[in-house]
Parts: sequence; C-alpha cells; structure tokens
Amino acid sequence: MDHIETERDKTRALDILEKAFCDVPGVIWILKKNGNKKKLLRELLSFCLQESAVKNGAYLTRDRNGVVFFYKLECKPASLMILFKKLYLLIKVSGIKHGIRAIKSRKIIDRVRPKTGWYGWFLAADRDANGNAAAFEIKREIFKLSDVSNEPIYVETTVERIRLLYKKMGFYEYAKIRHPYENFDIWFMKRDPQTIN
Repeated sequence: MDHIETERDKTRALDILEKAFCDVPGVIWILKKNGNKKKLLRELLSFCLQESAVKNGAYLTRDRNGVVFFYKLECKPASLMILFKKLYLLIKVSGIKHGIRAIKSRKIIDRVRPKTGWYGWFLAADRDANGNAAAFEIKREIFKLSDVSNEPIYVETTVERIRLLYKKMGFYEYAKIRHPYENFDIWFMKRDPQTIN
C-alpha cells in the first residue's frame, strides 16, 4: 500500500469510498436530510481523508483499486485545518442540530473503543475492478502492521453483511450498541495480533 499524497490519488480514493459508502447507515445519517446527498458525502469523505492523512494513515493499494484509512488510535495530532474543517462540516454537511448529534454519538463510540491499537476507519475496494487483489492487499498489509507491532486492530460497522465479513477475516465482536439517534446497531470488532515466528 502507498500513502495517498497526490491529487490524483485523493480523487481515486474518494471515488472508491463514495461508491462503497453511499448507502451505509453509519455514514449517511450524518448528512443533512435536505441536501445534495452525493455532494455532502464527498465532502464528508474528503474530511475523513484529510484527518487520516494528518495521522499518516491514508492509503491506496498498489493497483489503485483499494483504499484504507488505518492508523494508531493514540495518534492525535493537532491541526488548525482539521478544526476549521470540523466546524465547516458541522454547519454545511450536517447542519447545526444534526451536527451536534453527530458529535455526541461520536463521543459515545469513542468511549466504547479502546484508546490504543490500530484503527481501521474506512476500508473499501472498487466494486468495478476485476478480482479481489485490492481487498487481499489491504487485509495482508494491515494484519502485518498489527502482528509486527503486537497490537490489535479495531473496526466498527453498521452493516450486518460487513460484520460477517470481518468475522470471516478473524475479527470478533467485543461490543454492540444501538445508535442513539437512528434505527441501527453499531458493531465493534477486534482482531488480536498473531505471533510472528
């Protein structure tokens, strides 16, 4: 995997994420109800990419068909740009009232999630690409980082199908909560590092 650095890489990553998350309840609920969903989603994902890049955790697979935001949970760099972007998202992407709910729900999620280890925030492969090479590369690379550092990986999902996919990959559920403002569950998944011989 390579860090997302160029504008071309950013555009490619956002295209993949936009297709993958256009109907995911845990992402879509944040957006204004009466806005242009596609445009608002793109702005939200762009912010998530910027925040992950600041944490040195925004990657594209080598074939440019997969993207992952993956970084250490304890990595919390301060950035004035991120602060202003959060304010912009609160006003323009979520709306004030809805944005306050998003902040409150994120605090609840942050209380459930451990404070150390690796975090997979967004993971996606291009649905239109042939084969599963990108998905396998993401899995191989993030598992390798976890195993070498001897630290677990944490992910969350609001989609049952993705929860089952994570279980097949070796993750297990360590918590589950009902979303405080919407009608869906949030599953918290963990994969423990494997001993390297």
